[in-house]
Amino acid sequence: MNRIRYSFQPGPAQLHPEVPSAIQEALEAGVLTRYHRDEVWKSLFARAQAALLAHLEAPEGWLVAFVSSATEGWHLWIQATADLTALHIVQGAFGERWFELRAAISPFARKYEWDFTVSPEAQVEALQSRYQGIASLALVHVETSKGAWLPDISIWRKAFPGALIGLDAASSLGAIPIPWNEVDFVLASVQKALGLPPGLGVILLSPRCLETFQDHPAQAYNALSRLIRMARQHEPIYTPNLLGIYLLARTLPSRPPVSQYFSTIRERARALYEKVAAKGYTPILPEPYRSPTVLAFKAPSETSLQELHQRAENNGLYLGRGYGELKNLSFRIANFPALPDEAYETLLSVL
Repeated sequence: MNRIRYSFQPGPAQLHPEVPSAIQEALEAGVLTRYHRDEVWKSLFARAQAALLAHLEAPEGWLVAFVSSATEGWHLWIQATADLTALHIVQGAFGERWFELRAAISPFARKYEWDFTVSPEAQVEALQSRYQGIASLALVHVETSKGAWLPDISIWRKAFPGALIGLDAASSLGAIPIPWNEVDFVLASVQKALGLPPGLGVILLSPRCLETFQDHPAQAYNALSRLIRMARQHEPIYTPNLLGIYLLARTLPSRPPVSQYFSTIRERARALYEKVAAKGYTPILPEPYRSPTVLAFKAPSETSLQELHQRAENNGLYLGRGYGELKNLSFRIANFPALPDEAYETLLSVL
């Protein structure tokens, strides 16, 4: 097995450079064998919550809770809003999966399959007319399967001012600023743009969301109301990924806020789309819908794609595999903060 220097996989993704030493510190301090509800861990839990909110520049009043994965975040949103009318915007495989989970338990679920040939404004205007009064929306900020994104969430809030809006930010949290005033519930995981090992999910709840769901009946052990109560007292609802929480508390305070390097992420994405296309690989989506954090390209043939993956690994690079309909003809490139410019220069030379 070749040693991987740089991973462009969208998740698990490249680890932040601080992670190895922080893991060693956790082992030496013995915190991973302490009771997860003692005062040491309640303090670490609170530090991790505060560090994440500061790094993401969330407004006052938002609450962080830790869960097992972004997928559990899907379920928490579905459970909490099961009795509300819901519209899911589907751009690809992950949005489709979130909707299918919703449709399995709720008769009030509807979906709209995004049209990448039509402007966002025209589509939102048509949806506003058709679904006026809808109670909840489910949006995927970056659709990891094909590198799509919704660049302007404000148009959704303007079109549906009364709706509760849930945002899957699995491939944007930590690299793209979250439009906090436009959404109510944000879900993600730490193994992508935050550059941490896999196995920990996060949800962030707005003051409106907290007020709406804090007293809901706890119909499951991990019900949102119970999760809110425990997170407010800096405790997990079950034994969590302690290492992931420790790493958030330990590494995020030394990083700049997301807004300070988003322009770098966008500029690097622009250059990559141009340079990779010049080497014979076609971007899957039209320019307005291409995500700055997960870039998806089509190879000329299955054989050339297999050769590309092998050549990359021979040079210590790990490309993201294709997903969905174009799985055997496409590859993805993660553009996350943990990857240095040198990594992309090496990738372009291999391409």
